[in-house]
Amino acid sequence: MSMKLQCTILTPDRILYEGDVHFAVVQAYDGEAGFLYNHAPLVSELGIGEVRLRTGELTEFFTVEGGFVEINDNKLVILAEDAYAKADLVKDEIEKELAAVRAKEPKGYEERLVVSIELTKLKARLKVASR
Repeated sequence: MSMKLQCTILTPDRILYEGDVHFAVVQAYDGEAGFLYNHAPLVSELGIGEVRLRTGELTEFFTVEGGFVEINDNKLVILAEDAYAKADLVKDEIEKELAAVRAKEPKGYEERLVVSIELTKLKARLKVASR
């Protein structure tokens, strides 16, 4: 008997990942959440951060930027507003974007909030790209 979860990572415009995994760690809104075979049903809001999918000795890395995660009957669905696979991320480009965002001088609360969220997204992408 296979002790794996059926895992799918979806964004509004594409299926980023489909496959069976032994273990998954997802960045929920309030911290990381780990999932194994026979996990209790759950729906949670996603945060901005890393997703790790482990099958045997292989670990695959992704970033998610908001959305929802659901597990039910050993089916894990990560429905992200935006997501990237490690292979899609270029470390040098992310570092340039990060420097450009850090150089901005936001003038009001809304601008500071937008810059803060953008920095969080870029740092999460950089973390995965650096692995």
